[in-house]
Parts: sequence; C-alpha cells; structure tokens
Amino acid sequence: MTNRRRFIMMVPLTGAALAAACSEKAPPPEAAPAAPAPVAPAPAPMAAPEPAAAPAPTAPAAAGGPMVEETEPTAMALGYVADAARVDKVKHPNFVEGSVCANCVLYQGAAGSESGPCPLFSGKQVSAQGWCASYAKKPG
Repeated sequence: MTNRRRFIMMVPLTGAALAAACSEKAPPPEAAPAAPAPVAPAPAPMAAPEPAAAPAPTAPAAAGGPMVEETEPTAMALGYVADAARVDKVKHPNFVEGSVCANCVLYQGAAGSESGPCPLFSGKQVSAQGWCASYAKKPG
C-alpha cells in the first residue's frame, strides 16, 4: 500500500520536473528526497442505500413474475398466444382444439390458476388459456 501512495505522490512531482526540464526558460529543478506523507485515516464506510420500492405487480402475475408479452422474440418464435382461441391454424397446423397451457407438461402453475410459470419463458408467466408451438399434452 505504501508503494502505491508513494507512486501517487511522485507523479505530480515527476510531471513538474519534466515540464520544467523541457522548458527553455527555467533551469531543471534539483530533485529533493521526498519525505513520506502521513497516512490519512481510512474513510468511514458509507451507509447502504435504502432499496427502492418495487412496482406493484399486475393481478395475474402477482404470484410469480411478469406475464409474457406476445410481441417478445421468444413468444413470437414459439407462436405463443395468450388465448388459444386466436391460434393461427394455417401457421400452426399441429394445433388441436382444447390444447392450452393449463394442460401442457411444461406449465408449472397450480391447477385452476389463471396463469403460471413456464420454463420456456424463464421467469415469466403464461396464461393458463394460452398456447405455443411447444405444447405437449400432460399424460393422464
């Protein structure tokens, strides 16, 4: 630690000496041995800032995170819709009536819930009545 402090103290002195040496008007200063500066006490630790209040979650996502938006890149790539009645059957010929997130093996929401987490949309919730191209029916 003293080497760093000594270096920091020497930088301005060296810069001044170089500036004077390069100047034609002033003779170069004689280097005087630098006396070690007294060590300043360590600053007191700063108080931790108070955490900011989190925004109030929306009603369906209150239990586990924000809802997936149909316009998100992952949702668009998987053809996710929040209401399975709006699935484009031309674009997704593998869609079968009655296929919804609530009866998909990937859906992790509680039975009867309006929404729940899905591992395909890390940290976000999907509508229980939604659908995507990765739908796989729960056995049983």
